[in-house]
Amino acid sequence: MSSNEHPDVVAATEIGAVAAPETGEDEPMTEKQAAELRQLCEEKGEEYDASLTKTQAEERIAALKGQDG
Repeated sequence: MSSNEHPDVVAATEIGAVAAPETGEDEPMTEKQAAELRQLCEEKGEEYDASLTKTQAEERIAALKGQDG
């Protein structure tokens, strides 16, 4: 199929590929991240936030792992 036969299909595919990169910025954290974060929060006496995104959870896990004591 050439782009001349169905230009809308090709254009939509190209736009969609650019418009929706998989960065994890808006996606909820994974179950694995949630479990690890929950455990770390309990160990450190910190509040667990279940609404974090993948990126936020990754940063929070790293911060909690970096805490002394």
